[in-house]
Formats: sequence, C-alpha cells, structure tokens
Amino acid sequence: MVLLIHPKIPNNFTGTTISAEAAKIWVFGVPFDSTTSYRTGTRKGPDAIREASQQTELYDINTGIDVDSDIGFYDLGDMEIAAGRSEETLERVSDNIENILKHGKMPLMLGGEHSITAGAIMGAARFFGDIKLISFDAHADLRDEYEGNRYNHACVMRRITDIIGRENLLEVGIRSATREEAESFRDRIVFRHECRDMEETKKKILEFAKDANLYVSFDIDALDVAGTGTPQPDGLSYAEMHEFVSQLDAAKKIIGMDLVEVSPVPGNNFTEALAAKLLFQTCAILRKKI
Repeated sequence: MVLLIHPKIPNNFTGTTISAEAAKIWVFGVPFDSTTSYRTGTRKGPDAIREASQQTELYDINTGIDVDSDIGFYDLGDMEIAAGRSEETLERVSDNIENILKHGKMPLMLGGEHSITAGAIMGAARFFGDIKLISFDAHADLRDEYEGNRYNHACVMRRITDIIGRENLLEVGIRSATREEAESFRDRIVFRHECRDMEETKKKILEFAKDANLYVSFDIDALDVAGTGTPQPDGLSYAEMHEFVSQLDAAKKIIGMDLVEVSPVPGNNFTEALAAKLLFQTCAILRKKI
C-alpha cells in the first residue's frame, strides 16, 4: 500500500483532474525539514510548488509538449512523515517510491529537505538494482555526519554512495563544499566554475547518463534563488540547466525525480514558480524515457 495521507487533494500538482491510470507520473510530497541547519521552512515546499504549478502553462513551447495531455501527473498527496526521525522518514519514502514503481509509474517527489533523496534511492535501488543518480545542487552534501546525524541533509549524497556506490553518482553545479568533500570526491563533482565550459560539462553529463536507469534530483539552490534553506550566490542559470537536462535523454530510462529545498518566502513566489517550470520542462524534454 502506498504510504500517503490523501488519495486526492484539492491543491494538486498542475490542478488538473487526470486519472491515476492515465498519468505517467505520480507525484507526492514529503514535508520534512527536521535537519535543516540554516533557515527552516522546506516542509512548506510541496504545497508551494503545487500552487505555483497551477499558475504555470502546461504547454511547453520549447518541445511542443502539453505536459497534461501528453504525459500526465497524478498527485497522491503528502506522505506522512516521522517528525524529527530521519531514518524512519527515509524508510517511508523508500517504501513509497518502490510501491509507485510497482504500479508502473515514475515517481516525482516534492520536498522537503534534501535528505529525503536517500530514501528515494533506497526504494529505487531495491526495484531496479543497478541505478545512477545525477544531482544538481549548490552543496556537495558529502559529509559523513553533521550535527551528530549521519542522515542530515548535509550528508545525503554520502549516504547515497553507500547504497549505489560512488561511481554511480554525479553532482553538477557545486559551489559549496568542505576541503575533504572537494578532494575525496573530486571525480564525482562538476563544480560551478567548471560548468562555464558548457560543451565539456554536457559531454560529462551525457557520458554519465548514457544507457543508465537514471534518477534525477534537483536541489533548487543549484539555481540562484532566495527561497531556499541555505542559498548560495553564483548559481546555474536557467538556460544552463536546460542544456544540461537535455543531455539526460541519453539515459535508458528516467526512473524517478525529485525537487527539494524550496523554502517559501512570504510575498515572493519566484522560487516555487521556477521549481514548477523546471519540472514541467524537464518532464517534457525527457518524456520518451519516462
């Protein structure tokens, strides 16, 4: 059974009424921010993204795809989290991802803090076996532990390497890391300044994604935004992100996706609008591999 509170909710992703059977993508939220270390509020991210998605055109002029009629999203609601208990929450995320995959759908998870991606990879790896993860982020998140917690959002990519192996991880856009992270995982990171060599970065992404069962994780702070828990200057531009995402079409299959770390700022809905647009366009670009 899928571990969600609401089978149908009024504030659903896209605001459309497509059936669960017709939709290719099943959406769920994880309003969890128990390990955020700067500004809390990412628990409000899922609903903020949903609201913004209802104000975003469903037709993508770049691809000619209508994400509602040509792909279809069905919103399962928010998962019941275990507040303050990271490992238990990740287990619930894992079960939820695996159950969605068993229904033959691609899971799209709305966060919430980035730690939840480790749970998604646990479930996806159980279902598919050999998988890869590409993460677009400002932060390396490769610490072994932070603030006494090995499941802190600052440790999520380290925990993911424990599950799938470091060779199956690629991080793009990183501009904040400790010396140990930067040196120990140099071969798994494309730093922000390196991304300015667009062709070389696209080549690295394409080679990594080629013929893979690929999970895609977007931390919204990969871009230059204010509505996030730990913002960093000099983010990727939207145009750069669009080019990088286009390389992921080399994958064998896109097995899952998430967008995390949206922390809404009252009176300024730019970040969640950007998140909704990024998800729509990414799904349109990669629709043949979903």
